[in-house]
Amino acid sequence: MTATATAAISQDVLEAGTVVRCPRYVEGKDTGLRRAVVLGLFREGDPTGGYRVYFYTLGAAGFAEHTVGLAFRREMDPLGTVEDMSERTLVRIWRGLGDFPGSSTARYRVQRMGLRLRNARLGR
Repeated sequence: MTATATAAISQDVLEAGTVVRCPRYVEGKDTGLRRAVVLGLFREGDPTGGYRVYFYTLGAAGFAEHTVGLAFRREMDPLGTVEDMSERTLVRIWRGLGDFPGSSTARYRVQRMGLRLRNARLGR
């Protein structure tokens, strides 16, 4: 990989609400690749500092439960956005995020898309 290609990859900034597959670490040990929703940058304005991610398949958001973690861009494989998910999955993510600090942008995107899908299903 050339230096230009490496610089272009490192400049990619993922938006809150992007669905990624990345490793989950518990006490320094890799527990495998998991699907996660990007909550935002760990340090605002600095994508090299990593991203806060929510591993939505593991339950409610929280640090004690290790369902929210830190991941770096080079470890993440983007899968899509929350707009590509089903209504049921969006409801689970919205409930799981609850009032978790720093999740407002991702939660808003999840709520907005969930309501669109619900209205389409109900014919409103």
